Amino acid sequence: MNQITIYELLPLLRPGFVAMDKDGTWYWFRRKPRIRDVFWAAHPEDYRTDLDMFLIDPVDDWKDSLMECGNANNL
Repeated sequence: MNQITIYELLPLLRPGFVAMDKDGTWYWFRRKPRIRDVFWAAHPEDYRTDLDMFLIDPVDDWKDSLMECGNANNL
Protein backbone atom coordinates (compact mmCIF):
# COMPACT_ATOMS: atom_id res chain seq x y z
CA MET A 1 0.00 0.00 0.00
CA ASN A 2 1.13 3.51 -0.76
CA GLN A 3 1.51 6.12 1.92
CA ILE A 4 0.03 9.58 1.49
CA THR A 5 1.17 12.90 2.85
CA ILE A 6 -0.87 14.68 5.46
CA TYR A 7 -1.31 17.52 2.95
CA GLU A 8 -3.33 15.24 0.66
CA LEU A 9 -5.68 14.43 3.53
CA LEU A 10 -6.14 17.92 5.04
CA PRO A 11 -8.99 19.17 2.80
CA LEU A 12 -10.90 15.90 3.19
CA LEU A 13 -11.13 16.01 6.99
CA ARG A 14 -13.67 17.81 9.14
CA PRO A 15 -12.62 21.29 10.27
CA GLY A 16 -10.21 21.06 13.17
CA PHE A 17 -6.56 20.22 13.64
CA VAL A 18 -4.23 17.31 12.92
CA ALA A 19 -0.96 16.47 14.61
CA MET A 20 1.47 13.58 14.84
CA ASP A 21 2.65 12.16 18.17
CA LYS A 22 6.29 11.27 18.76
CA ASP A 23 5.53 7.62 17.91
CA GLY A 24 4.40 8.63 14.38
CA THR A 25 0.64 8.24 14.91
CA TRP A 26 -1.50 11.01 13.40
CA TYR A 27 -4.59 12.34 15.20
CA TRP A 28 -7.50 14.66 14.44
CA PHE A 29 -8.73 17.18 17.03
CA ARG A 30 -11.82 19.38 17.08
CA ARG A 31 -9.97 22.14 18.96
CA LYS A 32 -6.31 23.09 18.96
CA PRO A 33 -4.37 20.56 21.07
CA ARG A 34 -1.28 21.20 23.18
CA ILE A 35 1.94 19.24 23.60
CA ARG A 36 2.13 17.07 26.68
CA ASP A 37 5.34 15.07 27.11
CA VAL A 38 5.56 12.98 23.89
CA PHE A 39 2.03 13.44 22.51
CA TRP A 40 -0.58 16.02 21.59
CA ALA A 41 -3.29 16.37 24.24
CA ALA A 42 -6.89 17.17 23.35
CA HIS A 43 -8.83 19.98 24.99
CA PRO A 44 -10.25 18.69 28.32
CA GLU A 45 -13.81 18.63 26.93
CA ASP A 46 -12.81 16.92 23.67
CA TYR A 47 -11.20 13.74 22.45
CA ARG A 48 -8.65 12.88 19.82
CA THR A 49 -9.32 10.56 16.91
CA ASP A 50 -6.50 8.51 15.45
CA LEU A 51 -6.07 8.49 11.70
CA ASP A 52 -4.48 5.06 11.57
CA MET A 53 -6.91 3.95 8.86
CA PHE A 54 -4.69 6.01 6.52
CA LEU A 55 -1.02 5.32 5.82
CA ILE A 56 0.28 8.84 6.39
CA ASP A 57 3.95 9.70 5.95
CA PRO A 58 5.60 10.90 9.16
CA VAL A 59 7.09 14.37 9.42
CA ASP A 60 10.66 15.07 10.53
CA ASP A 61 9.76 16.68 13.87
CA TRP A 62 6.51 15.68 15.54
CA LYS A 63 6.48 18.93 17.56
CA ASP A 64 6.09 20.87 14.29
CA SER A 65 3.27 18.68 12.93
CA LEU A 66 0.26 20.65 14.18
CA MET A 67 -1.86 22.11 11.37
CA GLU A 68 -5.45 23.07 10.63
CA CYS A 69 -7.57 20.85 8.43
CA GLY A 70 -10.96 20.79 6.81
CA ASN A 71 -10.81 23.21 3.92
CA ALA A 72 -9.08 23.49 0.56
CA ASN A 73 -7.19 26.64 1.63
CA ASN A 74 -4.74 24.44 3.57
CA LEU A 75 -3.04 23.19 0.42
